[in-house]
Amino acid sequence: MRSRFAAFWNISRDTVFLNHGSFGACPVEVSNYRKSLLDEFDKQPVRFLLRKYMPALPGILERLEIFTGASPASVVLVPNATTGVNTVLSNLQLNPGDELLTTGQEYFASRNALEFYAHRNSAEIVEVPIDVPVSGPDQVIDSIMSRITSRTVLVLVDHISSATGMIYPIEELIQKLDKLGIDVLVDGAHGPGMVPLNLAELGAAYYTGNCHKWMCTPGTAAILYVRPDRQNGFRPAVMSHFASDFKTELSEFQVEFSWNGTIDPTPRMTIPFTIDYLEKLHPGGWCGIMKDNHEKMARASELISEKLGLQLTCPPGMLGSMGAVILSYKAPSGLPHPEGIDPLWTWLLREKQIEIPVIYTSDPPGRFLRFSAQLYNGDAEYEYLAEALNDSPYL
Repeated sequence: MRSRFAAFWNISRDTVFLNHGSFGACPVEVSNYRKSLLDEFDKQPVRFLLRKYMPALPGILERLEIFTGASPASVVLVPNATTGVNTVLSNLQLNPGDELLTTGQEYFASRNALEFYAHRNSAEIVEVPIDVPVSGPDQVIDSIMSRITSRTVLVLVDHISSATGMIYPIEELIQKLDKLGIDVLVDGAHGPGMVPLNLAELGAAYYTGNCHKWMCTPGTAAILYVRPDRQNGFRPAVMSHFASDFKTELSEFQVEFSWNGTIDPTPRMTIPFTIDYLEKLHPGGWCGIMKDNHEKMARASELISEKLGLQLTCPPGMLGSMGAVILSYKAPSGLPHPEGIDPLWTWLLREKQIEIPVIYTSDPPGRFLRFSAQLYNGDAEYEYLAEALNDSPYL
């Protein structure tokens, strides 16, 4: 059922894996390269960290700046997008009564971080409901702009919604908010590798995104972009070394993010290798990967919607490599995973060997079946999913 590219991944053959969006998946060659780095790390940790990783870091950051279209010296590495969101929020100088705006589709971890820092500073959260199905980009822009007030100091918005797969019209939104002097923090957890990026032109004050999802690096590799005019005084959430501790070609902003305690640096060290490997793997390079994944997702979305009579969350033109259909709402369990996983999610894996998530949103309450399209997926897998859903008692 899978595509010809499946041979380059080590996805379990007994699973129909339609959930690349949650944690990504590494190609075999990337995993092998990382293993070679780990072996070298274990043989001589001091040499590896101080004489291999640290000298390589400027080059890794430069490759990421090129890949994401970022201004020079504006990107640092963090373990994940959640850390990126928390780092930005920890740097805000909030006053009582300030408003931090987000949407009801915002990923729960980022929403929790927003609530944590708002409460600590007596600021207020404004949550904008995004009604689905969304008719088009204007609906999203109008919904958000209608809740902007003179007290709004920051807008936290997804680039691609984790729940609905929808690509937010962030370019126009950022332009409108910039004219009002309001900074935007883009939660781009799914952005790098799914859609083309040009962060310098985008104009967001802050952008954070994972490399371990659609760029297919190993886990705990992510970027945090801070616009040059917002870098002065911007500090890591975990402070270890000051800019004055190193003489390096990195900017002062980047230096303080270069060593925030001892970590396993091998996931981030695979970034240049992974960029080059996938560029060569597909005949169309990264542009071809993004195009193929989007077209596959558009076909899958329409197929599942038509066969099941379920509505898509948005028009196919607003999707990247993830899509979702709207399910009947049932209140989510308060239990942690795996006990709290939606019964449909559990049933599909247990009975049909399909790994695919059921995701909830808070405002308005929503329940969605989200499916991903990566190079290794084939059209027949979505046909099998549609057949399986017809048999399920949990829709």
